[in-house]
Amino acid sequence: MTLDDQYNALDQPQEVAADPSSKSGRRVTESSAIGTEGIDIATLNKVLLGLARIASKESVSMTFKAETLTCEQKNLMQELNHRLSGEHPIPLSSETYKGGCIRPLSVAFPPSSDVLLALIKSSETDQVTGHFNEYFSFCSHSTIIEGFNQGEKLEHVLDPNLLRCTRKLPEALGYGTCDDSSVQIAAPSASQILANTDPSESCKKFFDPKNADCSKEYLERAPSFWPSQWCLPSFCVTLRGDRHLYQDPSTGARPTGKIKRLFIADLVWLFYFEKMGILQILGVILDDYAIKGKIPISNGSIEKGVKDDVISLILEAMVRETTLGLSSRVRDRDSTYRRCLGWTSDTGRKLGLDSVVNTAFNSLFHRFIQNALDFYKERRLAEAIKLGGGAPSAATLITISDTIDLLKKSFDSFDYGRNYYNTLSGIVWAISAMSLIRELRTTLGIPSAYDQPYEFIPAAYDLLVMKRPITPTEANRYTLCRECANDARDILLDMEVIDNKDERPGGMLEMWLTIIESKIEGYRTAYRSLTGVDLGMPPAPGTPRIEQQA
Repeated sequence: MTLDDQYNALDQPQEVAADPSSKSGRRVTESSAIGTEGIDIATLNKVLLGLARIASKESVSMTFKAETLTCEQKNLMQELNHRLSGEHPIPLSSETYKGGCIRPLSVAFPPSSDVLLALIKSSETDQVTGHFNEYFSFCSHSTIIEGFNQGEKLEHVLDPNLLRCTRKLPEALGYGTCDDSSVQIAAPSASQILANTDPSESCKKFFDPKNADCSKEYLERAPSFWPSQWCLPSFCVTLRGDRHLYQDPSTGARPTGKIKRLFIADLVWLFYFEKMGILQILGVILDDYAIKGKIPISNGSIEKGVKDDVISLILEAMVRETTLGLSSRVRDRDSTYRRCLGWTSDTGRKLGLDSVVNTAFNSLFHRFIQNALDFYKERRLAEAIKLGGGAPSAATLITISDTIDLLKKSFDSFDYGRNYYNTLSGIVWAISAMSLIRELRTTLGIPSAYDQPYEFIPAAYDLLVMKRPITPTEANRYTLCRECANDARDILLDMEVIDNKDERPGGMLEMWLTIIESKIEGYRTAYRSLTGVDLGMPPAPGTPRIEQQA
């Protein structure tokens, strides 16, 4: 008899032999054999068999099956979109936003950004273009953001004569802004949110229509003309991406909102893309183009088409920015990793920087992953023994909520110094590097059939960084790093706007944990394959818990 057969048989009342000490000699069922002071024998057997089923591989998968999304979960996913794109306010329980809306931040784009990213055509559907669309749009960038959330305007801070002078050139050239006409100003109606759901179903809503006016404030914002174009140019690329925003779970429609700033989540994404070796590959290409000359990279004279000229000009711009010290440098990125994440890259570790290390984020992020895995384990166990409707304990939810509180406090370091700029610069250079590798792959000696990033990026890493022939391996470097980057980023983005104080069973925190289960399990699996560390298990003696710890 299999474990499933034994387990299912326990659903029927079972008789046991008469108790010899009983004067009546009556037969009793197992469920009544134990008094109120002990656990029911049938229940105990079900618990033990449930554990055996989970330990075995014959019936219970270690990945909890995705449930059909409820009306409230669909609603929550859409509300998280609105909060991240700055259309709806963040709950008052957030110590960072205090009931306000997420707003764009003032930032000077890295020099020559629109040149570095010129090989991207945002209408294409390949993965490299997808990474660009996750972060950027081609339209005029406003370096300074004024007037948001009842903030002070430039005219109250700067001399009016200075403002009159600096606005002359932009007005003469014309000023083009991004088309945000598709942004939804008013709060969506219940019929919009509950499309294709049972109209009779009672569905909790997570927004107040009276407060949904943030996007209106964004659309009514006038462009700023300081700082002057000749000092800090407003490039034709700006932060306006669609990363992580949930598709409509009912219709599959893509979200219309855009995320217009960076978060610490995006620094984690950059860290794993650097670990992938993208920027090391770029360094070898630029060094060869400028000095060594071992790779026959054209300067625009070889090919007849204009793309050859574009590539050479991008390479020239990169060499110039690197020579001037304006590129994304290892020292800058690693300083930001240490200060914000408590992590260090393989190349950064050799620098021996004495930057402050954010030990809080380093320990708390993976502690949250562990807590979430415990939550899913409890739920799987409860489901396996069919007790309590598959609900984990309230103590587990409280532990997760407390961990998120502490983790959010560790996000504050991202708001200081050059951390935000270093992250933006690193992302621009990483995406530009991927587009260059894509176009130069045959020149680098990569077969033309390797036309997908998971093929040509590991191949370029083997040839240029490891100095060895292309060596396909079972663990694909690009795929694992990309999985860690995307999953960790998506989890942390939601964490910026989720109300983790709603700890009650079936509340917002539990619904969110159900929604992101695939992300948690995906990160655990990819991280284990990448580093050999299983975040769901106690570390082996002598094994560092966090492989990238600074």
